[in-house]
Amino acid sequence: MSGSLRVAARGLAWRTITAWLIAVTSATRLRPKADISACKLAANSNVYLSAGFGYELNCAPSTGTLNAFMIFVDFDDQKATETPQSLHDFFLPAAAEWYAASSYGALTLNVTADTSRFYRMPVTAASYGWARGLSYETHQRYIQDALDAYGKTIPHTDVLYVVPTANAAAISFSPTFMGDVETRAGVYVAKKSVTFGLDAYKTWKYLVLNHETGHTMCLPDYYPFNGSATGLFIGGWDLMGLISGPSPDYFAWDKWRLGWLSDEQIDCVTGAGSTTHKLTPLEKAGGSKAVVIKHNSTNVLVAELRSANGLDSASCSTGVLLYTVSTTTATGEGPVRVVDATPGSSGCAGDRLNDATLSLKGVTSYAISEWGVKVTILSETGDGVEIKIEVS
Repeated sequence: MSGSLRVAARGLAWRTITAWLIAVTSATRLRPKADISACKLAANSNVYLSAGFGYELNCAPSTGTLNAFMIFVDFDDQKATETPQSLHDFFLPAAAEWYAASSYGALTLNVTADTSRFYRMPVTAASYGWARGLSYETHQRYIQDALDAYGKTIPHTDVLYVVPTANAAAISFSPTFMGDVETRAGVYVAKKSVTFGLDAYKTWKYLVLNHETGHTMCLPDYYPFNGSATGLFIGGWDLMGLISGPSPDYFAWDKWRLGWLSDEQIDCVTGAGSTTHKLTPLEKAGGSKAVVIKHNSTNVLVAELRSANGLDSASCSTGVLLYTVSTTTATGEGPVRVVDATPGSSGCAGDRLNDATLSLKGVTSYAISEWGVKVTILSETGDGVEIKIEVS
C-alpha cells in the first residue's frame, strides 16, 4: 500500500472511531437538569392537607421561629399529682432539638410555658367523650374551656399547646385543632392548637409533639385512617406515619416543601433518558438530598439516601429509599407511599417496608414498571452514593 493510501486509511479509521465515540457519548451523556420548578408539584386546594407546594390553611411557619404557648390543665375527676414543670420537661427541650436537627437549623421551636400551676377545667375529663373521630365542635369546646380556665391574655402565637395531667386517662390521644384558635369572646389566640393526651405519656413520648406540630405546618398523616396497620403506606420512615418508627426523620420531599432544603439540593428529572446523580445522607446537612422524577402534574417518584445517623440512628436498614408522592391523595389515604425495593424480604423492626432501600450490599436496582422508571446504585462511599435514573 502506498504511503498516501496508508495515510488515507488511517484517516478513515480515525474518523470511524471518532464517530463511534461521539455516538456512544451522545447516547450515555447526562441529560441537562430540568428546571427545578417543574418538579414542585402544586398543592391541590380541594384535597385536605395536599402534599404539594403552596398548601394554604393558615399554616404555622416552618422556617425561622415557630412560637408556641403552653398551658397545663387538670380535671375534677382526674386531678394532677405531678408538677407542670415535669410535664414541660417531658416534651422540652427534646422536641425543639428534634426540629433543630431535622431542619438543619432552619426552624427554631420557641415555647413559652406557664408552669406556675394546673388550671382546673370546668367539667370532668370523661364528659368530653374523647375518642377517635372527635368532632370539630367538641375539640373547639375543650380548647375554649382551657382558655377560660387559664383566664389570662395570651399574646398572639403560632400554636397553643394544651397539656393535661398524665392522670387524665379520659383524654386518650393527642389531636391537632386545625382551625383558628379563638376565645369564646372571639379573641384570636393562635393559628392552631395541639391538645396532648395519654398516648404521649404512655406510647409516643415527646415525639408526639413533633408529629402534631407537623400538622400545624400543614403536613398530612402518612398512616392509614381505615384502621389498617400504621406502617401500611410508609413503614417506619417518617414520624408523620409511625411516630415510634426506627427512621423518624421527615422525608426529603417534605423538607423541601417546608423550606429546609434548597432548590440546589434537589435534582429534577422530567423526561425520558438516562441520568446520574449523587446523593448525600438526608440526616446530615449539606449536599444533594433527593432526585425527584416527575410522572405527571400530580405525581412524582423521589429517591433519597437514608443512613443510621442523627434522628435515624435507630434505623434497621440504610440506602436509597424510593417513594411516590400524590398531591391528589388526602391525608390518611397514602399521599406518600414507600416503594418496596426488597419485596422478597421479611422487613425489619416489625415492618416489611423498613428494609425497602436499595444498596450495593443488597438489592442494587429496582424498576417501577408502571412508571417506566429504573433506579440503580452505581457506587457507594462513606459520603454518599451515585445512582442512575433511567426513564423510558
